[in-house]
Amino acid sequence: MALKIVENLQKLGFTGNEAKIYAVLVRLKQARASEIAENAGVPRPKIYRILRGMEKKGYVWIIEGEPTLFCCVEPEELIFRIRTDFMLSLNETASELNALSPVSEGFSSGSSSKLRVRA
Repeated sequence: MALKIVENLQKLGFTGNEAKIYAVLVRLKQARASEIAENAGVPRPKIYRILRGMEKKGYVWIIEGEPTLFCCVEPEELIFRIRTDFMLSLNETASELNALSPVSEGFSSGSSSKLRVRA
């Protein structure tokens, strides 16, 4: 598995094990927990807990049955969701920071502009 993709997913908020699991699921499309654990190098006792947590975060879907299968959210959808959430957080943070600092008391000489977030 490419170390770079794991590192990049971690920068986006994934844990190390979540990043490995997501990358494996992109490759396998859907798989049993045992297959995911083996391919991702994640200890088998941890795999179900991590996969359930990833489902709550919206990274994977669980297909209940015999056996239970797991599949990942499409990468394009995941990236869109992460980008949208990040921009919302960034805009909220800018608004909150602007509310903390009165316009007349800017940080740099003559600066009276508010923080603005560009997409």
